[in-house]
Amino acid sequence: MALIASAVLLGACGPGAAASGASHRGRTHARPPLVAVAGGTATVALDQLPTTLNDHTVAGDTPSGRMLGSAVWGQVFRVGPGAVPQLDTNVVDSAEVVSVNPQTVMYQIDPRAVWSDGVAISVDDFVYAWQAQRGGAADVDGSPVSVASTLGYRDIASIAGSNGGRTVTVVFRQPFADWASLFADLLPAHVSARVGWNHGYDRFDPSVLVSGGPWMVASWQPGAQLVLTRNPRWWADAPRLERVVVRAVSGGASLASALGSGQVDVAYPSGFDMSFLAQASSSPLLESQTQLGTRMLQLAFNVRHVPLDVAAVREGVAHTIDRAAIATTVGQPALHSVWEDNHHLFANTQTWYADNAAGYERVDLPAAARLLEQGGLVADSRGTWTSHGRPIDLVVAWALDDPWSAATAPLVVAELVSAGFDVTAQPVPAGDLAASVLPSGSFDVALVPVDAGAYPSSLGSVYSTAPTVTGGVGTNWTGFDDPRVDTLFTQAAQELAAARAEALYQQIDQALWSDMPTLPLFAEPTFLVWPTWLTQVMDDPGGIGPFWNIRLWTRLAAPPSTAPAGSNNALGAHRAKR
Repeated sequence: MALIASAVLLGACGPGAAASGASHRGRTHARPPLVAVAGGTATVALDQLPTTLNDHTVAGDTPSGRMLGSAVWGQVFRVGPGAVPQLDTNVVDSAEVVSVNPQTVMYQIDPRAVWSDGVAISVDDFVYAWQAQRGGAADVDGSPVSVASTLGYRDIASIAGSNGGRTVTVVFRQPFADWASLFADLLPAHVSARVGWNHGYDRFDPSVLVSGGPWMVASWQPGAQLVLTRNPRWWADAPRLERVVVRAVSGGASLASALGSGQVDVAYPSGFDMSFLAQASSSPLLESQTQLGTRMLQLAFNVRHVPLDVAAVREGVAHTIDRAAIATTVGQPALHSVWEDNHHLFANTQTWYADNAAGYERVDLPAAARLLEQGGLVADSRGTWTSHGRPIDLVVAWALDDPWSAATAPLVVAELVSAGFDVTAQPVPAGDLAASVLPSGSFDVALVPVDAGAYPSSLGSVYSTAPTVTGGVGTNWTGFDDPRVDTLFTQAAQELAAARAEALYQQIDQALWSDMPTLPLFAEPTFLVWPTWLTQVMDDPGGIGPFWNIRLWTRLAAPPSTAPAGSNNALGAHRAKR
């Protein structure tokens, strides 16, 4: 769904007014015209900052790790707006499939491309990425390499260099349709061979954090703050800002306070409530943008637990959930285009999205009862569902500090209770949910966000436990695995013809509606806030958020001839600090 481009004035509007449009701007005041100026600093707030800058490890594969990695490391393809891979022609002049039998991809590295220590970006960096991520590699200390995913890399048969290492030829053992996903955030091989893959990028060391992008790391307190400055060896157009400071700020109250005091300029929270939306949208010093994202909130069923190990029971439970009411109540106050998501693999903003949820558009209690009885459950005299004479008690888990899950969970619990289930609520911090509750399987039903994006083959890890599908450490918290779905994922990942691949992914989704390991609810909106003195700030929900074009962020100021005395060519004290 396209972003609504027109701005709305929210000066004295209440919280509900924000839903009328996707772009917001604070009250206007008479002021001199602004012009773009070079240099300056912008401070960005994210919920969390990485503890390692190798975002290919299990620990480093986080949203903030990928955002910062995109600014510093060498790139081949970047995911641009619309979740579309875009060749980074600053680094690689071309990348194309030159043969399909076997699949062969040839990359031409820009002859100017160098790491910030002067070493050329070359085939060595591609080979190192492949060898580290194909599975089974050992680090410099002999320990197993930690890899977030081997997907695609394990399918490569060989990598060869020519033209002084600037031409890279990759031959695949078997086809891999999402080949554009490979070699993103390329690490410097000559450094990694010395410091190691697993922990070489866990601390600030200028001799280690050499840059292959427009930015370089000037300072870093892992998990707290990271400062980016221009890479002096960057060969393409330089970033327009001189410096970007990225800080960890979580929670709506803390973020609102940081924005109001000028400690933070740009905010991109992973979740937000209506109070924060209203405050940010109504500030005369801030602009904001709300979009429908590609992160889908889903209800995950633990198929290892009785009675959810029976598909009919999971389908019956799904028929009791009013997904339309949840989308209306939780999502639409933030963005009017939020609606129930009827696909397991694609958010309803994506090109391959299709409505495959026949029969699940609305609550259907008679269908639910038939399916629950088919699955062996019996309703007692009070209407409570029982198994072998004992009431079914569903443990429902969610992240209490995730605004979308926290707002949705009470509605889900109430609907399950109304449908005749006993429910034990289990709200826990997001960190505990991800690190303990979900991996241990200590839940029956959980609210879990699933990230859709440009590369659907990666979602095999959500719906399979088979190593040939998941590509490494998976996020299949349900325990679901169906050989039929595994086969379809394998076929889709190897299908180079887009139309045939799309048809396979639709078959996968249709199978998932029958098996019901998860129930899609809605795609979560995103919210980006920035100051009026900064331009070219835009969100890309399907990729790396606002970092996709951070090189273009530009400071605005009044021309010297019109600047009032003491204003520092800015709009008041809030800007004069910069």
